[in-house]
Amino acid sequence: MSTELILKIVIGAIVAGLLAVGTWWARKHPNRSKEYPEQVRLPKVVPFIGWLFLGLGLLMSLVSFSYAPSPLGSRITAVAIFLAGLAFVMMYRNWYVAPRAHEVAFRTVLGKEHVVPYGEIAHYRVQVMKGQPILTVKSVHGAKLSLNIRTFDVTPLMTAIDFHKVTGRWPARADEVGGGPAAEKHPSGN
Repeated sequence: MSTELILKIVIGAIVAGLLAVGTWWARKHPNRSKEYPEQVRLPKVVPFIGWLFLGLGLLMSLVSFSYAPSPLGSRITAVAIFLAGLAFVMMYRNWYVAPRAHEVAFRTVLGKEHVVPYGEIAHYRVQVMKGQPILTVKSVHGAKLSLNIRTFDVTPLMTAIDFHKVTGRWPARADEVGGGPAAEKHPSGN
């Protein structure tokens, strides 16, 4: 084996290990909003990548647009990298999910906020994509939430889905565990 091949394998293993550790860290320590702790945001690596792309795209744009003989492809690439960085920063700034006891609140990447009571969920599905369980929830009003349930803790929403699977209806506020009228026995014993 050549040293070049060994070096490629070692660098690949280091990058894969760093990605695995970063993914584990993001799952173990979700990025919660400081103002509203119930809101779970995208991992902090997203704005890091965004600012990195913004800086790199800006630098490449300055170089490619300041020299007259630079090819059109380099200018397009510079602008594309800059726009990708801007998209990453805007995604991080806008997106969050906040599962609550009786509703899920979220904001899309484009900044539109939705609050979907569990009783207004028209369709839900968990499917495995690239080895990751992706939950898709659609409300009767058309609001759609899609996220990785291993990355984002949506335990109240998953509990409501399990309740719906068992009973055929969505939990109401009276269906709280251990209390409420639904938990009390009828006086006749039935």
